Amino acid sequence: MLIEAMERENVNFGMEEQSFNSDALLLDLLDIHPHEMGNILRHLQPSKIPVIAAIASAQIGLVDSSLDVSDFIVVPWSKGELSLRISQQIGRNTVIERPGVIQVEDLVIDTGRYDVYLGGRPVFLTFKEYELLKLLASSPGHVYSRETLLEQVWGYQYFGGTRTVDVHVRRLRSKIEDADHSFIETVWNVGYRLRG
Repeated sequence: MLIEAMERENVNFGMEEQSFNSDALLLDLLDIHPHEMGNILRHLQPSKIPVIAAIASAQIGLVDSSLDVSDFIVVPWSKGELSLRISQQIGRNTVIERPGVIQVEDLVIDTGRYDVYLGGRPVFLTFKEYELLKLLASSPGHVYSRETLLEQVWGYQYFGGTRTVDVHVRRLRSKIEDADHSFIETVWNVGYRLRG
């Protein structure tokens, strides 16, 4: 849910008692004096939800750099830009703060939802790729042999060889690694580990 505080009266009314159960807050600061911005944002700070402040270009120089907002958007904005900014903030905040989350650098594995995020963006994995990544990430730095990975991810019933592990690791790397990200390390003649 997105709370839109688009009028000054809505922002101030009941702020002390307001409880937010939302993914993000879009706060319109167009007609608000810079001193009032700080008061409003201090009331929102304990909520831990991302706050995107909408401001006019003339307000940019008036905004105090100590204001604790997740992002700013300058009016007028496009629907696409606003949607992207909201998605990025939700991806950064809400996933990381839930229990059952494994995080290595900017790779986030939400074990409760079976979701994976890289830099706040969703990564779409097959079930076996997800299980393989989750196992490697459960103990960063620990070396898992191909046989151990085969047993724990595919189970004792699986009759395929250890090349199956290599193929899945290659596919997994293609989805989570690039020039800026290298997570899975090959330990020659042994297996794999997640860099820790």
